Amino acid sequence: ILSAAAFAQTDSSYLRIEEVLEDIVQEPVEETDNSDLYEELEYLIKNPIDINSSDISELQSLPGMDLASAELIINHKNKYGYFFTVGELKIVENLDNELIKKISPFITVKKIDFEEVVVDKPIDPFSEFLSSSGLLIRSRVSNDIQTRKGFVEGKYEGTKPKVYNRLLIKHDKKFQLGFLSEKDAGEVSLDEFTSYHFAVNDIGILHKAVVMDYILEFGQGLTLWSPYGFSKGSDAVYPVKKKDRIIRPYTSATEVNFFRGAAASIKLNNFFVSGFYSNNTIDANIDSVTGEIFSTPQDGLHRTESEIRKRNSAQEKMMGGRIDYITGKKFKTGLLYYQSEFSNSFHPNSVYDINGNKFNYTSAYYDIYISNINLFGEVAYNGTSVASLNSVQIAITQRFTFITSVRSYPRNFISLHGFGFGERSGATTNEFGIYTGFKWRTPVGLLNLYYDQFKFPYATFNNPLPSEGNEYLLDFLSKPLKGFSLRLRYKYESKDVTVTIDNNERLVKRLKQAIRTELIYNLSKKLRLKGRFEYNNFRISAINETENGYMFFQDIRYSPTSNFNLYGRIIFFRTDSFNSAIYEYENNLTGVLTNLAMFGEGIRWYILLRYKPFKVFTLSLKFSETYKPRAKTISSGNNEIEGNIDNRVSFQLDVNL
Repeated sequence: ILSAAAFAQTDSSYLRIEEVLEDIVQEPVEETDNSDLYEELEYLIKNPIDINSSDISELQSLPGMDLASAELIINHKNKYGYFFTVGELKIVENLDNELIKKISPFITVKKIDFEEVVVDKPIDPFSEFLSSSGLLIRSRVSNDIQTRKGFVEGKYEGTKPKVYNRLLIKHDKKFQLGFLSEKDAGEVSLDEFTSYHFAVNDIGILHKAVVMDYILEFGQGLTLWSPYGFSKGSDAVYPVKKKDRIIRPYTSATEVNFFRGAAASIKLNNFFVSGFYSNNTIDANIDSVTGEIFSTPQDGLHRTESEIRKRNSAQEKMMGGRIDYITGKKFKTGLLYYQSEFSNSFHPNSVYDINGNKFNYTSAYYDIYISNINLFGEVAYNGTSVASLNSVQIAITQRFTFITSVRSYPRNFISLHGFGFGERSGATTNEFGIYTGFKWRTPVGLLNLYYDQFKFPYATFNNPLPSEGNEYLLDFLSKPLKGFSLRLRYKYESKDVTVTIDNNERLVKRLKQAIRTELIYNLSKKLRLKGRFEYNNFRISAINETENGYMFFQDIRYSPTSNFNLYGRIIFFRTDSFNSAIYEYENNLTGVLTNLAMFGEGIRWYILLRYKPFKVFTLSLKFSETYKPRAKTISSGNNEIEGNIDNRVSFQLDVNL
């Protein structure tokens, strides 16, 4: 039975999500302030994996889980029988305690029913319905204290606050109804973006069904995936393999790359058969003469007259199906086909760019376990070329996991809705790469290391010529004393970039190196301190350009009572320019991921309060300030702020019934 407590997230779950996200997003490609990856982990909390019924592949979908650790859990269960509590994972031989803490919010144990039958006890259908139902309401408002240029000059049509509202109703883990609305800063209407869904799970042969807004996941994401995914980070193993969940209701506020229509999947013995249809509008820049689409903006912003003109200006109809075959718990394979048609044709800028208005995709994936080896991958065909990703993960010992992956994405493979693993997160085109990494749980700490080689056979947005690069990362986390953690990290990256020398464009090497030291000290169960120092070096030897960046922060987390949490941080940073920027993931309101680029010279600080006056209510408040003493303005374009201070205040209410 699903109780309200099971539907609601605990404070410890919030903390665990934030710790997992920091590991995953500390290798950003751009500044981020959204909810997509947070939604991914919240989905796991609301749909925890039963460690008694899950197979080795399902266990690998848990954050931080590798093949060796998943095998330890499976082997223990096979030898000693079912788990009765999550806490029993602590007695699994050689299973890391830190991993258990990391995955605990995302797992559950369905109890074996040994209860006695109660005779002549009246059953109240209404009470039973309520006890197996849950309601979640989330309302959020964020507002900049300073006024940005777009408001000052009247270019933004709407008001300053960013407003978000979401309602989820669940019953017995089988039914879910959801509604979401969002207004970005500068937009006019509170319901500028709205999303709805009704989802059904596991009723008879019906495995999953969603009406209205949904996302699709297939294989390793070469042809179909959600709008977000994990990329390279301090965990060298976990992000490489995607964990396909077929159909999911869409609950994010990101306004692109989801489907609107209906999708369903049925289970027939070892087969899962799925079908889907979507008819959705998209933002587009359309040529007024030819009617061709020049670009499709992905930011979802509709603040200015030109942005509003692009809103929902084109349409995409998509339909298709897939069939999956699963035998035992060691072999999975599937085949996908879908067709997409746009209301307008795309205007190609080169022979390899997207062209036309009708597109067809066929794809197949495999996921095979042979003893301590996991082979997985996907091969996709778009009517022009073939893209592929093939990987092998080996649990060499109970504490050492090795992985290698080869990706090949041709320049003329245009994936409309893919999000494949690679150097350019989600850009499943014009890339060939070989990734190798390992995770080693040594007696003195956890060591992650990866090396990635990649090349772009044709011109990219940043380089007019073919280019290549490589990078490696070493991350070591140790706990030498009780309550004390030390993290050391080094990253090296070499890439081809285009520079102008003697009025000629040339391809030269750009080197980036970063060193991080982090100390975490749990003074007590109520108080945790974290300090970090990071150094960044940027160098292009061909033009004698060298830049340096430094950042230090001190962080505090204080929980005097079980219903009150306080977070605070002060950051000092100094970099020569944006080239040597240092990214800083920070705590935010529940459901918001913030990964900011610190560049220039300045100080940033924030304070975040989370208070739970009643069991079903959670109030959150955040105030932040960035101060750059030598700057005359902050940001640029319509977002420019006159002056050297940028403040923001945000408030959120969560109701869990």
